[in-house]
Amino acid sequence: MPEAARKRLALALLIVAVVPVGLAARFHGGPVWLRNSAGAVLYEVVWIAAAQLVWISARTHRLALAVLAATCAIELLQLSELPWLWAARSTTPGRLLLGANGGFDPADFALYAVGCALGLALCRPLRAAA
Repeated sequence: MPEAARKRLALALLIVAVVPVGLAARFHGGPVWLRNSAGAVLYEVVWIAAAQLVWISARTHRLALAVLAATCAIELLQLSELPWLWAARSTTPGRLLLGANGGFDPADFALYAVGCALGLALCRPLRAAA
């Protein structure tokens, strides 16, 4: 199996492993702060792995920074009261991807940074050589 295919498979397996853990953390009956923290950190890891899967030879740190910028922008959008965003966030997939209506929390920015560091550590070895 070529190196790029092996690394793509490893990234896909990472995503398949992290998504259920993130969903379990988010919906498990533990403390709210733990559910939110674990969910935010793992959210970043999945997005970085997905980006690396698509752009296998891209530098992982650049993808991590792009994901961090995008997720911080999504967090800021939680301050918005645009009707279409409220409608999207009222669904379970929308809430998982875009956050809750009125759910802006500045502490999430730090959690996203931690998630990006973890995603970078996990995904950098899986980047294919250009």
